[in-house]
Amino acid sequence: MRKNFSQTLKHLIKFSSIKLSALADFIGYDVSYLSKWCNNINRPSPKYIARVNHRIAEFIAEELVKQDRLYPFFNEFGIKLSTKITAENAKERLNKEINNLLNDAYYQNQAESLPANNEQSFSPTTPYQTIVGRTNIKKFFNSKIASLLSGLQESISILITSDIVTLLSRDAFLDFLSYCHFSSENINIYIGCNTDKLAHAPASFIPRLYSMLNKYININFHIYNDQSFSHSNVITVKNYFSLQYSIHKDNLMDICTYIADKNISKEIWERTFEKFDYKSCILEPKHDIELVKFRSFFYLDSDLLLFCAKGFEFFLPAQAFKKLLNSSRDYKYSSDMQKTIQNMQITWEEQFESAHIDFFLPEANIIRYIENGQLTYGEIDYVTSAQEREAQLQQLIKSMQKNPNINVYLLGESQPQNEEEYFKLSYYSNTKTAYLKKNKSFLKNVSKTIYLLKDTLLIDKFNQFFRNLQDRPTCRKFSADELEDIYKKNNALLYRIWQKNAPVQ
Repeated sequence: MRKNFSQTLKHLIKFSSIKLSALADFIGYDVSYLSKWCNNINRPSPKYIARVNHRIAEFIAEELVKQDRLYPFFNEFGIKLSTKITAENAKERLNKEINNLLNDAYYQNQAESLPANNEQSFSPTTPYQTIVGRTNIKKFFNSKIASLLSGLQESISILITSDIVTLLSRDAFLDFLSYCHFSSENINIYIGCNTDKLAHAPASFIPRLYSMLNKYININFHIYNDQSFSHSNVITVKNYFSLQYSIHKDNLMDICTYIADKNISKEIWERTFEKFDYKSCILEPKHDIELVKFRSFFYLDSDLLLFCAKGFEFFLPAQAFKKLLNSSRDYKYSSDMQKTIQNMQITWEEQFESAHIDFFLPEANIIRYIENGQLTYGEIDYVTSAQEREAQLQQLIKSMQKNPNINVYLLGESQPQNEEEYFKLSYYSNTKTAYLKKNKSFLKNVSKTIYLLKDTLLIDKFNQFFRNLQDRPTCRKFSADELEDIYKKNNALLYRIWQKNAPVQ
């Protein structure tokens, strides 16, 4: 259950062990005011809340840095870290997170206390309705709009002309998605991207984007260069309703008009959709089968970065390729698929000899693969036998011994406790082209399985994000000798695992 402003403020004060009087002096309020805020007798005025929260965050962040309680704070308040925190940016990060906690609690608290007539004034069939004020707008989206979208059984297509860099710089958009419990099995969301903002995006942007694509794996996100619609300020849901809004200088909505008139909403959709020019798409969902011919050329490059979120489809022995060829006959465009498999086998064998290849393997993923042998090759789900997995490991070791430019990095993350904590998106890059691939075992609908990156700047930023994984304290680089030593020492254990998990014939 989310805490209100009073509870959050008291929690922060107690955790940081600060005196109420010292905080009151710092923010310029009488201590009696803070006492009322903490006891839920009163709250700061909406007019001054931004300044109040900023000053409170600044004071508490300073104290926590002095106490060297950075990571205890993140654990206490359940904040997951997606980027490394240095000593230089610790205070800034604490300040930001405390400010977010207070703002979220305040606006949540405000929304819960709205008068009953506000609560009952909305109807999905009301042709027009204007909502004024960010607190009312936030509640409107997280309750009414989220509820509408959650109840739709048919396909959902949403156009959002906002800039994705700006959207992910705040929590409002991700917060809204968390309230949407989609029933539809086919959801497409089209979002804009300001390429100038992308060029200067903070380091946190790509981790947040990857996290969003990973968490909402059953949604197809399409991202477009927004130069044709950057001033539109429109959200429109095909065949249902549209929203037009104005933006405050802090990039939050100030005024929003809901339009349910079918004819008007249809015209808004058509006028907006025509601005989403296919040529300006920079992140495009695709079916895996559409990349059949693309892959033959993809691996010809001599510099590869491969992040594997399901199985390990590389260094497969010859017998596995033969079985894959047999399986491919059941797939659409089977002749193209078979040719690709044959070409891939030849290409990989050549690339393993000389190419620079960085493999990044999440620990939870590789453990699952050692146990069950499940991988996806293109659109083909395949289970390697114990013998094939052993031959695969031996081939990896031999290739690394011959080619010192093959690197294996193991990400020793904590064991996931639920679906949300798993890596679900693999990443394949040859520095010039790149794509993300969904782990199909997490898919619950007809979602497309590939995100093709079509913008050089976006590819560069994703490459940097994944290469920076090697700087994590939990990431370890393995040499060929180390892998061989592990294999020899654990050979008997591996056989026991493989025997135990072998499929029943």
